[in-house]
Amino acid sequence: MSLFLRVYQHLLPNAKAWRITTAKTLRSFFEGLAGAPEDARTFLDAVYGDIFPATTRELAAWEEQFGIDANPVEATRRLNLAAEWAAGGGQSPGYIQDVLHTAGFTNVYIHEWWESGPPYVARDPRDYTTVPNLGTVQCGEAIAVCGETQAQCNAFLANEPGYFDNLDLTPRAPPLITDDADTWRFFLYFAGETFPTAAEVPATRRAEFERLLLKLCPNQQWIVTIVDYV
Repeated sequence: MSLFLRVYQHLLPNAKAWRITTAKTLRSFFEGLAGAPEDARTFLDAVYGDIFPATTRELAAWEEQFGIDANPVEATRRLNLAAEWAAGGGQSPGYIQDVLHTAGFTNVYIHEWWESGPPYVARDPRDYTTVPNLGTVQCGEAIAVCGETQAQCNAFLANEPGYFDNLDLTPRAPPLITDDADTWRFFLYFAGETFPTAAEVPATRRAEFERLLLKLCPNQQWIVTIVDYV
């Protein structure tokens, strides 16, 4: 007997005609009445689980609240939500790494700008980066690439409208890394646990991974990713 059916039983007059301990039409009537409050009770009892990424029933509502991009895989959606939940604020390397791991990027580690020390010697970011080619025409024509003019085969750009080489959606190459070692301390590196081993990130989660890095890292830092997208 459900909780609310027992409640109704105690509220009914103490007379044989009102007893609902046996199967009869009156009992069926009150069983029907007990359904709605029982459903409400079950829902309210589970509300506490809605504040945890692993158990919430309201994934879409939380994604809208946090501005999380949609993903067709529920497990990935919960990992993205867990990362937002863990992001209480902070820009320390440990904090950034913890949020990445909470989001499911467990083999990605943050590495500081120095390669040895003290005294601290900055890593040369040019050793871990490649100059991107950016073109706007088909093969065989001279185009500007990072300040130089060369022939560039870039038919893929013409075949993919809206593709840009930059995350700010502008059709230009990023500035070259200078040889001024004083600027190299403003680089953060994301790689495997042992630098410079590449970390593996699912190709299907690349946009989410890059979004997290841009959100978490201090604005004055340049980000270098040593990552294999698999």
